[in-house]
Amino acid sequence: MTKQRKKITYLLLLFCFIPVGCRSVPQFPKRPLRVQITSDGSKVLAFDTNKDRQADYWQREDANGRKVELRFAADKEQPGRVVRLDEVDAGKVPHFIIALDGVPYRLVQELYGAGCFRLFYPPSRMVSTFPGMTDLAFQRIFGGKQPIAYQAKHFDRKKNKLFSGDDIYLSGQAADWSNRLDYRCSFKWDAVAYIFPDLVFEHELEGIVKAFSEVQEGTSIVYSVATAGLGTRGGREAIIKYLRTIDQLCEQIFYERRGEVQITLLADHGHNMSGRGRVSFKELLKENGYCLTDKLEESTDVVTVEYGLVTYAAYFTADPAGVAKVLLQDPVTTIACYPRKDAVVLRSINGMAMLRHKNGRYSYDVKKGDPLQLKNIIEHLRQQGKIDKDGFIDDQALFEATVKHIYPDPLRRIWQAFNGLVQKPADLIVCLKDGWVHGSKFFEVMIGGATSTHGSLNQINSVTFVLTTLGTLPEAMRLEEVMPALKKLQTN
Repeated sequence: MTKQRKKITYLLLLFCFIPVGCRSVPQFPKRPLRVQITSDGSKVLAFDTNKDRQADYWQREDANGRKVELRFAADKEQPGRVVRLDEVDAGKVPHFIIALDGVPYRLVQELYGAGCFRLFYPPSRMVSTFPGMTDLAFQRIFGGKQPIAYQAKHFDRKKNKLFSGDDIYLSGQAADWSNRLDYRCSFKWDAVAYIFPDLVFEHELEGIVKAFSEVQEGTSIVYSVATAGLGTRGGREAIIKYLRTIDQLCEQIFYERRGEVQITLLADHGHNMSGRGRVSFKELLKENGYCLTDKLEESTDVVTVEYGLVTYAAYFTADPAGVAKVLLQDPVTTIACYPRKDAVVLRSINGMAMLRHKNGRYSYDVKKGDPLQLKNIIEHLRQQGKIDKDGFIDDQALFEATVKHIYPDPLRRIWQAFNGLVQKPADLIVCLKDGWVHGSKFFEVMIGGATSTHGSLNQINSVTFVLTTLGTLPEAMRLEEVMPALKKLQTN
């Protein structure tokens, strides 16, 4: 039996043993019974939570549309009460963090503008790692051991061996950050999260509700892997659907806890919400004298990692400059980057620049063209005095200037991709145009192709979100800034 057939058999057998039951997750009403405008101009939403067609729960919105006051009807167990959310002591109530997998910031912003997530303050941008991958990003947010590589499947130069990712992934070795969680479904569920994502998501919602029900104080963190499968297979509409479900869950939690709770929602990276097909550069490399293989023996040998479906490709080679030049011939390749001595070379089809790092600052020395389209931004920073005499740019100023750029925070993220992000970095990383993916042919067949995915350097792949009821966060943040910012809001 081939490896692929063994995988298929395993997945089908696993599915047979997954319990499928009735939905048990509490359901908050999807819409209010009525909306009223009060004498002071604020909006009051009336809800029927027990389905008797009578209002028994009210929420008042402020002028910005944020829900600031909850009013509960009296019942046999407790009298009616009014809770002003801004007066709740965040240090004395539970703080729930729900981590999702693969959500572009602009989609959350769109939903917030349409009236969703209004228990929360407005969403903040959160710039992910490069490549934008789950284990890399959540390790930066929650802590844990440095990841081995960009993905569970990886190449070890010292051992000259390409390690299969399945055992590493399903054992949790690639996700040490998950040890900081209070709930994450068993890794065995990950095998079907991309094939039966709705089923796994339902299972996770039940697990999340149970985990939170047992928490009376402190911070509790949960994670959903099925949201990755939903987004990958269903794209924009699937992401919108599960975000609305999460919003509904948060509303239910606030209702059940009588407002005595705080919630934060966040994700690991963006998602490009476009899918055209999988690309392989094997023939292109062969035509140019290179051999795609699983170990490096000859100077023309090239090893790549094909695992999942992502919008970048990582290579190991003795000739990263030559391989980059070849790969840039393919019109789906946008950017190629590879380390060289004390720098990282950045290339596009008609541009080249050198990236360097010194004392927490970065320089962008253009040799030809402008591969990262940064010239205008850097000139503006120069005029502001943010660049020193040696050409190194103030890191925070560069972050703020590029957070909405086509490539957000590019210099720091590219530098870290080869210097400290993982234990075994690649020799070359190339980015693909949105819609095109690189990775496992088997995985592509199993899920029927990727409607949306992630990994590349650009805005929609890189920028995700964080929403909290704790208070106003900075407009944009890096991953490692999120938990300290939340803690500060909790203690203020």
